[in-house]
Amino acid sequence: MMVRLNTRHELPQIAMRQTHARLDESGIVQPQIRGRNQQARSNQTVTQPSLSLDSYQSRRAYGFRKHGDLAAERGQKGISDAQSATSRRTQEAWASATNGAKRGNDVVQRVKADIFSDYQARPVFTTAAIPDPQVQGYQSEVVGEPELSDISVDIETAPSARIHYTPGSVETYLQNEGFIRHWVSMDHYDIYA
Repeated sequence: MMVRLNTRHELPQIAMRQTHARLDESGIVQPQIRGRNQQARSNQTVTQPSLSLDSYQSRRAYGFRKHGDLAAERGQKGISDAQSATSRRTQEAWASATNGAKRGNDVVQRVKADIFSDYQARPVFTTAAIPDPQVQGYQSEVVGEPELSDISVDIETAPSARIHYTPGSVETYLQNEGFIRHWVSMDHYDIYA
């Protein structure tokens, strides 16, 4: 009988697991443009020339008065006439009271003389300078303020591109450790063990 040495082995196996690098997203962030565009405007216009004519002082010299002036003049004349008539009638009354009984004092004759003296009075004419109408001219003017233009542009950009990158990886591991086994058998090799 013969003793046989049997050997069985399996080599170790190394495996790798890898993930590829991946560029998920890439792109340029588009710039955003914001702006204001206001055109210039003149906002100006020209006034029409005009003429101011004041002829009231001239018309007043001819006797054409405003109602207010006419009422004021007539009021002053009425007050002054009333005061002078009151004064005159008071003097006449005192004169009649003190001298009425004296001889040669004929009151009726004196009143008639006063009335006829008013009718026999000659008209009085006065001359006065008639003022010229006042004329004032106004020339045309440019009025308004111009509005300046305002054109501004604001460009907003991102400091970098938009990139999303997944890096790749490699992992090695021992898939099978392997082995070596020895045993003995008698008279034959044991290949199935």
